[in-house]
Amino acid sequence: MFTHTNAHVLHTIVAGDRSNPPVVLLHSLGTSAALWEAQAEILAYDHFVIRPEFRGHGLSEESRDTLTIELLADDVVAILNGMGVENFALAGVSIGGMVAQVVAANAAGRVRALAIFDSSIASLDPAMWRNRAAKIRADGLSSITEAVLSRWITDEARGTPAAAGLRRMLELTTDEGYAAGCDALAVADCRAATSALELPTVVAVGSEDTATPPAAARVLAEAIPGARLRMIEGAAHLPMFERSDAVTDVLREAFA
Repeated sequence: MFTHTNAHVLHTIVAGDRSNPPVVLLHSLGTSAALWEAQAEILAYDHFVIRPEFRGHGLSEESRDTLTIELLADDVVAILNGMGVENFALAGVSIGGMVAQVVAANAAGRVRALAIFDSSIASLDPAMWRNRAAKIRADGLSSITEAVLSRWITDEARGTPAAAGLRRMLELTTDEGYAAGCDALAVADCRAATSALELPTVVAVGSEDTATPPAAARVLAEAIPGARLRMIEGAAHLPMFERSDAVTDVLREAFA
C-alpha cells in the first residue's frame, strides 16, 4: 500500500489477518521490504505483518529532507498511526535495527517486543559513511555494488538465487536514497534512546558479519536491560536469506 506520510509517498507491504497481533519488520540500507520475504511468509499465519520501505528504497519516494535515524523512525510511527496500529512487535536489521531502537523509545508502551539484527547502538565509522555518500553522489551506487555484496553475504552464498535477489534490491535502490541513508548512518547515535528501553529484547548477529560485527552486537545487548544475545552461525550481515530458518527462530523467540 502507498501512504502520504510526512509529506512523502511511502510504500508498505502488509500480509496476514489484520485481527492478529501486528509485527513490524524494518529492512537494511540498500534493500527493501523483500529482504524479509521468507520470515513474513511464515509470520503471516498468525500475525499481521507490516513491512515499510524507507525513503529512496523499494517503491518509496526519495527524501527531500536531510535523512536521520530519527526521521525514519517518525515515518514508521506515522505509518502505523495511519493504519490504526496501536501495539506491535518490532524487528529491524542494520539501519533498520537502529530505526527500531528509536521507534521503541519514542513509542514507549506500544512496542511489546523487540528483535535487532546485525546492528549497533551508534555509528561505527562516521567518516566512512560520509565518504561513501560522497562517492555514490559522484560515481553512482553501481561503483560500490561488489564491495557492498561482499559484506552482506558469505563467499559461499555468492552464486545463489538469494545473492541475485540481494543484488537486484541494491540495483533498485536510488543513488540518492542510498547516499541519504549513508548521511543518516554517519551521525547515528541511539545511545540515549536505547539505554531507556524496558521491554523484552533479542539482539542477533551473524557470526561472519564484518559490517556490524559481533562485538558491536554485544555492546548493544549490554545497553538494553535484560536483552538476550544470539549468534547466527555462518551468516554475514544480512542473514534473512542465507540463514532464513535461524532468523525466523530468533523472531519467534523474541515475539513469544
